[in-house]
Amino acid sequence: MKGIVKDENSKPIAQAIVYVDGSTIKSNTNNQGEFTLDLPNGQYNLIVRADLFENFILGINSLDNKYYTIKLEPEVINLQETTVQVISKADWLYYYNTFLKLFLGSDKASQQTKIINSKDLRFRYDKQSKVLTATSKNPLIISNDYLGYDIEYDLIDFNVNYQTNYALTLGTALFTEKKTKSSPSKKWIKNREKAYLGSINHFIKSIYDNQLEENGYEVKRLIRKENPEYEKFKNEIALSKKIDGKVPPKIISYLINQKVPYDSLKIINGKNQFLNFKGFYAIEYKKEKQDTEYLKQNNLLFAGNQFSIISLNDGKLLKIEENGSYYHPINLIVEGYFSWEKIANLLPVNYKLE
Repeated sequence: MKGIVKDENSKPIAQAIVYVDGSTIKSNTNNQGEFTLDLPNGQYNLIVRADLFENFILGINSLDNKYYTIKLEPEVINLQETTVQVISKADWLYYYNTFLKLFLGSDKASQQTKIINSKDLRFRYDKQSKVLTATSKNPLIISNDYLGYDIEYDLIDFNVNYQTNYALTLGTALFTEKKTKSSPSKKWIKNREKAYLGSINHFIKSIYDNQLEENGYEVKRLIRKENPEYEKFKNEIALSKKIDGKVPPKIISYLINQKVPYDSLKIINGKNQFLNFKGFYAIEYKKEKQDTEYLKQNNLLFAGNQFSIISLNDGKLLKIEENGSYYHPINLIVEGYFSWEKIANLLPVNYKLE
């Protein structure tokens, strides 16, 4: 694909960075503001970044034969950014450690991954809503020695709601291969394969290719409903009756032990595929056991197969691609193992098994 980047006065912007979100695919504009990118077939988010301008995000399809004219707007300083919430060093460190766990993860990969410019992070905790947010004016520079990548991560949104136990991370990422005498090293090749197999992108690609069983996945319908025993317990408490025994769970879940056909998970419209379902599905990946750190965090005694749960946000369609990417990510809700593995295990969308 080809295009040109201009400012608000239609003057070309030289040396703007143009890249495909979540990939190693990158270009810089020349003195005339022009750029060229060689893209595999598929749909992508194109990111354009230049000093003193707002970042620009454009959804593109590599099959569209278009010449793109992109106009960048001058950078605007949000008034909220000028209001500094003073926090102690101890509070900053506490928030930062929370951020690391939810952003990078807490497995072996995260232990070999670090944020170079961590001091650019700003934290704000709202005591009333019990929400922790993190921002960074500059892209986070991440060094991942486990997978062999340097990452520039533009943090769009990060918040943790302690009332709902819901955490959200949104951002765009540019990957650059680390340089070694033999790049990539055998260690990185092995680690990348381990990170990819069983990942959400591997799972999505398996659905796209109709290869779930062959790739080690078992999918079952998961039913969640309110527990009548909990309602009974709540009523007895309201009537001040004496209660014996444990508090029953508010929600009960059970699996439907039937094979799930592909047309229960997705629809096909021409060359496009979309996840399209209601409720929840349980995903078991049978080719890899749970990480020991995962067992500790979830108070599990024995390592079983990796187990995750997926649902669609408000039943919205989710477009899936052959490479395992999907749009828009916020419309897919993941729980369990898929949600436990974080940025430290993230691979470029153009990654391919060796």
